[in-house]
Amino acid sequence: MQLIPATFYFPPDKEKDFQHQLNKSTVHFANITLYLAALFLTILVILSWLNDEQSTSSVINILRLSMVCLSFVLVYINNKLKAKYLHYRCFAYGILFCVLFGYLFWSFVGLYGYLNEGGPMLVVASLSAIPMLHLGHKLILWTITGLSLLSVHLFSSTPIIWSLYFYISIVIVMACIQYQLDILLRKQYEAELSETQKANIDQLTGLHNRHSFDSECKRLMNQIKPSQSLALAMIDIDDFKKYNDNYGHLDGDKILIDVASRLRNCKADIVVRFGGEEFILVKILDQNNLDWLDDLPIRFASSPISHEYSTFKRITVSAGVVVADFCSLRPDMKVLLASADKAMYAAKNTGKNKVIKDYIS
Repeated sequence: MQLIPATFYFPPDKEKDFQHQLNKSTVHFANITLYLAALFLTILVILSWLNDEQSTSSVINILRLSMVCLSFVLVYINNKLKAKYLHYRCFAYGILFCVLFGYLFWSFVGLYGYLNEGGPMLVVASLSAIPMLHLGHKLILWTITGLSLLSVHLFSSTPIIWSLYFYISIVIVMACIQYQLDILLRKQYEAELSETQKANIDQLTGLHNRHSFDSECKRLMNQIKPSQSLALAMIDIDDFKKYNDNYGHLDGDKILIDVASRLRNCKADIVVRFGGEEFILVKILDQNNLDWLDDLPIRFASSPISHEYSTFKRITVSAGVVVADFCSLRPDMKVLLASADKAMYAAKNTGKNKVIKDYIS
């Protein structure tokens, strides 16, 4: 039986992406949880002082104040560091939290000869409130606390069988809740990914659409090295309106799908259906592949699609390619689009079925 959703629901890479997204969306709530933990512990210290239960130097209050300080330290670290490893930081905090509470239970039993059920149950609830930790994390933390309680029961003169009973009971209940929560969070993430994909993918061709073009380009531009260039190609199907008018829109859709498939094979980093019969290809170029797309007309001639109403009696494309050298500066994407569009219309106006390149340095 699969018990930990984090180990089986997603493939490892997708689970990492999910965890990263969960970290980013819950970092604020995690800090609130830490503030609340610090507040509750501070109230316990104040109440113990008011009731003269322990002196200000007592071990129990020192442990409580240590956990308060630990909570504030983690909040500070969370605000300074990226959320990518937030779950590791919170898990480490949880381990220290459990160890300190285990020692606190021992100290409390040593001083008073008893241990109320509420303390261990509050630990379970507190750990359950850490939002980015999954069931596997929390089972480890609950086990650490449970072993501390068991050692108190076995090796001290104070039996705490009822505290153990209620602790195990609340752990079972919270584990069931956490299991369902882990499943629901991952289902929600899947649904969000699906909606995002629908918004960013052209439903006919399966390519990126205009909506996702900007974000994909920003992602790609962050990967470019100073010695590389960025090529952007604007590609238009020649005489596509004539094809639609004479063969029908259903056959026209088949042409769009076929052209999209051929453009996928051009080894571009991004392939976009920009609108209608226009496509955009973007690729990072090294010095040894600056001739990229020069063979585009040959690709469409080698396996021709009949188009009797075209100049060439088959489907052809015209392309404008702009290559930007990134050694000096990074040009604006609007500049690249305008240059590629201008080159594409130059290709159309000078006979179609050709590639015209422009270089920006």
